[in-house]
Amino acid sequence: MTDIALKYDPALGGWDIFLGEDGDLAQDEGLATAAVLSLFADRRAAEDDDLPKGASRRGWWGDRVEPLARPDKGIGTDPDRIGSRLWQLQRERQLPAVLPKAKAIIAEGLAWMVEDGWASSLDITVAFPQRGWFRFGVVAHKPDGTTTAFTHDLPWGL
Repeated sequence: MTDIALKYDPALGGWDIFLGEDGDLAQDEGLATAAVLSLFADRRAAEDDDLPKGASRRGWWGDRVEPLARPDKGIGTDPDRIGSRLWQLQRERQLPAVLPKAKAIIAEGLAWMVEDGWASSLDITVAFPQRGWFRFGVVAHKPDGTTTAFTHDLPWGL
């Protein structure tokens, strides 16, 4: 899978496309860019998610449209969804009890990689390395035996 590579720009406080050494758009041959898009786009909140009164369920509008069934991929009643629900952790306090929830949200946002055969498995780690910061790491094990690994440190409050 080849994507236009995204690189974190601290001045912007987010990811942006950038140019490679040859002056062309840099490319990502791994799964890192796909993971950024999968985790940092807002997935629509589930019907049973506990949201503050009056809060939007957010998410991509296309997730409200009936998706195409893809029985060859086992997708029909449980279609791919865009993004992750990391945004729901913004109001959580920085406590160890939040880490399993964050790990589950990351796994949910990246599950398509395994379901669609781009990775055979994912190893996900989460931590609060210091006050005010959240770190997560993902190692995607590809079917060809190679791996793609990436770690992101984010200010807590996502």
